[in-house]
Amino acid sequence: MPGITSSGIGSGLDVRGLVDKLVAAEGGPVKMRLDRKEAKLQAGLSAIGMFKGAVSGFQSSLNALRKPDTFGHFEVTSSDKDKLAATADKDAQPGDYDIKILQIAKAHKLSSAALESDHLPVGSGSLTIQLGRFDDESGHFVMNSKIPAKTIRITDKNDTLRGIQEAINKSGAGVRAAVINDGKGYRLVLSSLVAGNDNNIRIKVDDKDGTDQDMSGLSALAYEPGSRQGAGLNMNEVVATQDAKLNVDGILISRSSNDIDDVIEGVTLHLKPGSEGSTNHLHIEMNTASIMSSVKKFVSKYNELIDVVDKLTSYDPKTKTAGPLSGDASIRGVINQIRRIMGNDFSSVNSKYDSLYSVGIDIKRDGKLELKSTKLQKAIDDDLQQVVQLFSISGSSSDPAIHYLKAGHETKTGTYDLVITHMASQGAWAGRPVMAGVAGTIFPLRLEKGDNSFHLKVDGVDSKKITLSAKNYSSESDLLQELQSQINSDSHFQKNKVSVEAHFFNHRLLLVSERYGNHSSVEVIQSDKGLKENLGFQVTRGISGENVAGTFNYVAGIGSGRTLTGKGSAEGLKIEVKDGSTGERGQVFFSHGVGAQLYELSGQYLKQDGIIKIRSEGYSDRIHDLGKDREKLARKLKASRQRYLKKYSALDATLGKMRSTSSYLSRQLASLPGAAKMK
Repeated sequence: MPGITSSGIGSGLDVRGLVDKLVAAEGGPVKMRLDRKEAKLQAGLSAIGMFKGAVSGFQSSLNALRKPDTFGHFEVTSSDKDKLAATADKDAQPGDYDIKILQIAKAHKLSSAALESDHLPVGSGSLTIQLGRFDDESGHFVMNSKIPAKTIRITDKNDTLRGIQEAINKSGAGVRAAVINDGKGYRLVLSSLVAGNDNNIRIKVDDKDGTDQDMSGLSALAYEPGSRQGAGLNMNEVVATQDAKLNVDGILISRSSNDIDDVIEGVTLHLKPGSEGSTNHLHIEMNTASIMSSVKKFVSKYNELIDVVDKLTSYDPKTKTAGPLSGDASIRGVINQIRRIMGNDFSSVNSKYDSLYSVGIDIKRDGKLELKSTKLQKAIDDDLQQVVQLFSISGSSSDPAIHYLKAGHETKTGTYDLVITHMASQGAWAGRPVMAGVAGTIFPLRLEKGDNSFHLKVDGVDSKKITLSAKNYSSESDLLQELQSQINSDSHFQKNKVSVEAHFFNHRLLLVSERYGNHSSVEVIQSDKGLKENLGFQVTRGISGENVAGTFNYVAGIGSGRTLTGKGSAEGLKIEVKDGSTGERGQVFFSHGVGAQLYELSGQYLKQDGIIKIRSEGYSDRIHDLGKDREKLARKLKASRQRYLKKYSALDATLGKMRSTSSYLSRQLASLPGAAKMK
């Protein structure tokens, strides 16, 4: 009897079709359940992404409201901005000013004599470049102490005009060098980078040929105002310096720069070329449009957030359909926290505008916000500072000599009574009293070369050797200018931002550090004999400075120089006590406003370990787990298919055998004698 070699062949039974249907019947319900579950999770993941976008948009609307500068934007209008431009900062005040520009400041410019080539050697040695002014009274050059002198070495590697130009421009001496060919030869042109009479260029030459003021070698570049009979004035003055002069509402003003920021508080004037003789009108006003725009954006983005949350978490009883995040307590929790902050009370810092409602922001019955612009504008016009304190991180003081610096996350919103128990002081050194002459003064005073140097330690920083000019000093101011100039030009002091002021008091020389606090000190650590005898320049340590001390709401703060940092509820609150006396100094206000709080809260939700990221990862993890369930189902159905194939293949084979036997018996029976024959 023939064997069965292929399923379905033995009996004609459709084994594969039957197995496919059995496997589909077994896996279908599970697959449908997994598909429905994945669709729901994908919808939830998409909804979390939509919610994140709404929170991010809401946070961006708060960025401006949390910054005090948004509320202090002043605009300045000039009647002729090509003659006079101006900018204003938060300290400006509304007003109108008439400004006549009499002359603008000019920077000093020098030119060398014409040389045959810009690539042939000029000479070697060194150039010392200083900026300052020539004092007609004393006949001396007084250096600008804010711009240190620079000594530039000239060797055979850079002794051409081009090499000298490059060396000067790299030195940071406060001048710009250029080489110009005027058709007759090559000239080195030096221009001061700062204008005004305090910034004349002085060039001292140490010429390798031994003569420093002739026209030979490097000496051709010397320019020393005050030299006898013009010796050393080897460069030509192309442009003389001049200060800017202007008349502001009838008051004459003179400044060394064309950018003037200390005439009108909070306003910087920019005098333009060609503006001499012009009269300009400045109008300064507060621009509140940016405030209104920022608040409107905040209200709009909050309402968009509410719409998104309602859509994602709602349930429609008519259609019996729920939003993808319906029942998600964490999302509703986010909204509840936001609403709680918007309802905060700010009466501890604001007497009138202590809530969003007080400035025209109402919560409607549907939970959205409504802005009453007229009410907000009235609050801005009435008391801008209180509006600032309602929305932003801000601080202020009732005492104009107390300057708010910053606060920390721990600082509590509130009003702090300030008491200063000790004012900050500067470190100072006083010399030995010097005997005055018949006229009651030690001047004129002669300092000799080789007996006019000293070393200082200021604020813990050691100076290099400091040398005063060997010359006759006609007055106290003449000597004090030289002292301050040479001390403050010391490279060690410049690097560490150390400086001093020099004074005479009761025939004693005083050197006072410009730093405040217990790290402020002045000490003379070496002095030549002539300075000791003539100026009382004794090797001694002066008196150290002291830190400010005081209390916020009767809790002692921590002083550092003129800065006082609060403790307790004022933790992290920093103020600068600039001036005044000890005792009660009014109040310091600090507010962590609604805009700032909401910005930080939404940032907590959006950060890497925030609730939104956690919820999103939760959905992603569950979708990933569904993939594992699908793999598990596929393995199960594969095993079932193999089992079904084996079982029904055996059945097919059995049926095939039975059919073969039946055919055989039929043939045998038909061949028996007497069997009926089919016609």
